[in-house]
Amino acid sequence: MNRRILFVDDDSMVLSGLQRSLRSMRDQWEMQFVTGGQQAVDAMARAPFDVVISDMRMPGMDGAELLERVKMQFPQTVRMVLSGQSDRDSIFRLTKTTHQYFSKPCDVEELKEKLIRALALRDVLDNPKLKQWVSQVETVPSLPSLSRSLRDLLQSPTASLDAAADIVTQDMGMTAKLLQLVNSAFLGVARRESDPKQAVSIIGIENLKALVVLNLFSELPLFLGEEMQSLWTHCRVTARFSQAIARAEGLAEEAAQDAFTSGLLHDIGQLVLASTCGEEYGAAIRLAVAERCPLVDGEQGVFGTTHAQVGAYLLGLWGLPDSVVEAVAWHHAPMQARPQNFSPLIAVHVADFLEQQLRPCPSSFGHDVLDPSLPASFAIADRLPAWKSKCQELDERGG
Repeated sequence: MNRRILFVDDDSMVLSGLQRSLRSMRDQWEMQFVTGGQQAVDAMARAPFDVVISDMRMPGMDGAELLERVKMQFPQTVRMVLSGQSDRDSIFRLTKTTHQYFSKPCDVEELKEKLIRALALRDVLDNPKLKQWVSQVETVPSLPSLSRSLRDLLQSPTASLDAAADIVTQDMGMTAKLLQLVNSAFLGVARRESDPKQAVSIIGIENLKALVVLNLFSELPLFLGEEMQSLWTHCRVTARFSQAIARAEGLAEEAAQDAFTSGLLHDIGQLVLASTCGEEYGAAIRLAVAERCPLVDGEQGVFGTTHAQVGAYLLGLWGLPDSVVEAVAWHHAPMQARPQNFSPLIAVHVADFLEQQLRPCPSSFGHDVLDPSLPASFAIADRLPAWKSKCQELDERGG
């Protein structure tokens, strides 16, 4: 079945240009072009769309109102903006209703690539209810202590980007949100970026202050309790281990950075599930305890999917790099992604295992065994002692 995309812009010339530029995709996509927000709502009421991409400044119902209605009435639809709007605070607020942003004039090939990626995500998550929940996520909760630290830092007249980056790189929620901003065109130009430190540098102190004022960083709800807080430690350690393993295998620095960020975000789906559907997630935990099975099996029993796919779906919607999304999606079962070479995905899988083995008080978040189907060409068994030694040294140094 062809995927359905709805383009909304009050400028008929813009729509005509898009229609011409995307003509080659007619065999794969069913595209509709309308000139107003109400027309878009009417079209979606007649038949669902996989993606809606809208201008912002339109008479009557503007893009912000349209996308808010789409979010509430058609939550499974991927929401994108194509606009020349330049007001910073308005654009930042859009991250609560918009998954990705494109600036006018737009590179049509880039738009086509992002649409292909967004449509491919539809197959990552099979549970329609979960798709609705994840599609409506505005922010991923941050650890309250880290959120407060960032707020306090930004109130100081001597706040530095390095100090801000040190806080952000410890937190899943802040890292994911900033990478969403940088990898989409919310700041004017989209760029492929997986380094949260570089994202902080690109965004700058004043924009960070604006994000805090606009409440685009949320805090972990109190009802989740202390048991979820250990997830941050697990993810931070896994991130450092992943990067160390990637570097030990001679991967390029960009790939090593992908490994770090993938390790930091690999369990973000647990946080999304716990904060958006806590009762069902509690049932998954209880099932895993009762059956004495891994948490992912409990999740599969309750949701028909796992936190890995949930996290990957969200990060893909937000436009993070493919290698990060892939590593998050398959960190428990890397061979399902059919990797041809040692990659950030394999590094995260091994790091997640080693964190479970090396920490003095092992968390329940890592996995106890490595994927037995990993090919001999990756030399996992031969290299594991060296990786373990390197990670143990890193952990003892606290680096």
